[in-house]
Amino acid sequence: MEKTIKKTSGISIIESLVCLVIIGIGFIAINQMIAFSISSMDRSMERTKVNFLSESAVEDIIGDPNNASSYEFTQSCNSTSHDKSSLAGSKKDKWSNLFKEERISLDNKTRKISCVSNKDEKKVEVKNSKKSGGIQALLNFKTKNGNRNKSIGVVVK
Repeated sequence: MEKTIKKTSGISIIESLVCLVIIGIGFIAINQMIAFSISSMDRSMERTKVNFLSESAVEDIIGDPNNASSYEFTQSCNSTSHDKSSLAGSKKDKWSNLFKEERISLDNKTRKISCVSNKDEKKVEVKNSKKSGGIQALLNFKTKNGNRNKSIGVVVK
């Protein structure tokens, strides 16, 4: 009496479940990578925006070194109007409009700028520097609920 063993071909249910688990883990990892890259791009966009605004303000101050002390500026979420009769006043008014923008467009993409009252602020301080022997301008941007702080300083003259 010969026993006949029936050969089965195909995939068992256990093998297919193991395959699905492995593919699922791969999709979860890819999803986490995408979420990380999106948040990284948002942080990069925020840094680019702050760098652009601070460089613009520094260039305005450097362009008028004799009146550098009149460029003191502080703004939180609400914008204020400045006297436009002087060059410094019109530049500060321009900064105020740029800093209060709720949206900024870069590379044909519009991003919303968040601002939290009493925590986020844009500030320009101009003072005499003992180290350099000249006038120093310091720009300070607090964003993201006051948790991110970006400063840039320049010796004006």
